[in-house]
Amino acid sequence: MFERECLEIAQSCEERMLGREGLPLLGEAGVFLTGLSVLRDHYLIQRNRPAFHILLLSHSEGGMLLTGQGETPIPAGALVFLPAALPGGLRLAGENWHTSWILLDDVPRWQHLHRLGHRCWVSREEESLHHLLQLMHTEGSRSALQPQLLSLLLTLLARVLRGEARGTPLDRLQGLQRLVEGRLDEPWTVPRLASLMACSAPHLHRLCQQAFGMGPMTWLTGLRMEKARQLLLYTDWPLGELAGRVGYSDGANFANRFRRATGQTPGEFRRLGRRPVATGVAQTHTDG
Repeated sequence: MFERECLEIAQSCEERMLGREGLPLLGEAGVFLTGLSVLRDHYLIQRNRPAFHILLLSHSEGGMLLTGQGETPIPAGALVFLPAALPGGLRLAGENWHTSWILLDDVPRWQHLHRLGHRCWVSREEESLHHLLQLMHTEGSRSALQPQLLSLLLTLLARVLRGEARGTPLDRLQGLQRLVEGRLDEPWTVPRLASLMACSAPHLHRLCQQAFGMGPMTWLTGLRMEKARQLLLYTDWPLGELAGRVGYSDGANFANRFRRATGQTPGEFRRLGRRPVATGVAQTHTDG
């Protein structure tokens, strides 16, 4: 329990909201309010018995999830769920934080969400949800498209939230892999990966051993090396630029890692991989 409940939002924060007062169809569907936010300077929510569920989409780093177990950093690309009736909150921890969010009424339609508890995870639907919320806000409450957009929103919410409620750790690990593969240039660490799985670092290590037969950092290096092979074969990027694209600070560090992983230098791999393939067709000569 928090010593005090609060909702503190700095004037420099930018928020666009669309709720059931402007669009009654949202209320009929059990959606209280939706929003798009750019948070700056100060933002703090602390609630002991909130009357609604919060689903937050984090589009950048800079936020913290507050629970009875303490504070958990929220990575970019994560979905965060805070259930109704349980103490929880959110806090701006960086210079700014880009989010979109949905407040769901604690009604029978969403009753199954209580089993989730506080959770932070990755989902392939995060980007789709964000774009749909942007479109709903752009169209406005009087748009004739809103019933169709709301239907799409409810379908996506059901897929995301029911899937997370029923999904296995392997399902979530596969979602994490898709996220990391698209952002190999970022400085991934085991604690950051574990936070996206809503588990401890030792538990993430066990999951990776079960799923991939290796620890999380070895698995991550494998993803980076596979992407590096593709870039070496299909681009002419200089080594320094290529290294940055797969998460290494300089070309020398990358070349050393690549040689240890493949037994070849990046230059050798690129040269041999692009060698023309013989067709096996013999040339026929005729006497004149």
